Amino acid sequence: MNASATTVIDRPPVAVFEYMDVPENQARISPRLASVETTGTLDTGGKRATYTYRLFGLSFEGEVRGVEHRPSERIVFEMTGDIDGRIEWTFEPVDGGTEVTYTAAYDLGLPPLLDRLLGPLADRFNRRELEATLRNLAERL
Repeated sequence: MNASATTVIDRPPVAVFEYMDVPENQARISPRLASVETTGTLDTGGKRATYTYRLFGLSFEGEVRGVEHRPSERIVFEMTGDIDGRIEWTFEPVDGGTEVTYTAAYDLGLPPLLDRLLGPLADRFNRRELEATLRNLAERL
């Protein structure tokens, strides 16, 4: 699954970055992310956290590690566990605010039969999930 969504938020990049630099805030804005708990901070400033994601009545659990952490510019997480992949947040200054791009590339790790049945539906669902997450972020900030 690969998806990306972009929006403009009426706040400076530092404010948007600081909000998204708290892993628990991802669960506050992502409709299907049931829980997130920070477990540590890496030497680079990136965070480690555990997560639980719910989709189609299934729970997926794992860990994210902030492999790239550039204050006010970019956060990149690698996901391991039931879902392997990468999540990227970028924050670009624009007149009056921040252009935020949320990109996700991951494999749900479904068995082949379920992947064939649910894969296309999950792709569409997850694209809408990214868009909803950005709308929720804009409302929070």
